[in-house]
Amino acid sequence: MEADVMNSLYEGCSSILERECGLLRELESLQKLVWDAVTSREWTDFEAHISGLNNFSAEFNVLEAERMKILAEFQGNVPDAPHTSGEETRFYALVSQFPDAERNELTKRYRELKSETLRVRISNDSLLTYLAEAKSTVAGFLEAAFPDRRGRVYSRSGAAVPADMRSMVLNHRF
Repeated sequence: MEADVMNSLYEGCSSILERECGLLRELESLQKLVWDAVTSREWTDFEAHISGLNNFSAEFNVLEAERMKILAEFQGNVPDAPHTSGEETRFYALVSQFPDAERNELTKRYRELKSETLRVRISNDSLLTYLAEAKSTVAGFLEAAFPDRRGRVYSRSGAAVPADMRSMVLNHRF
């Protein structure tokens, strides 16, 4: 394969991996803000942070699509490249074609991406577990305190409202 094509593939893949890792680091810091907002019951901040998380998700999906395009382009441009189906296998097939220094750099960035992804996933799972437990506790409390309502919550006007994680006042005169 031509040196300029290999250089282009290296630069493209390296750039995308670096941007994905940076995005995951930003996402991790935003997840910490979400956690802080939940534990301090700052629901207005929580909504803004969730919106920010959704934006990160969309941006990350674009970067992933670009990276997959580079892997597909690599398979199309290298005659002896193995045609594999797994993303990780295709990545390692790609980097095996580069000189040692470039191969080491790309594999280091790829491992960093996988590590950051795992860290974000663990943080996200712990937050979701916390929220599920909090919701379960509130639902259990409401069921025990008001068994006649069968888990339903009502507004001041008597209309049924969804029993979500919104703040509520049980009694103004405690």
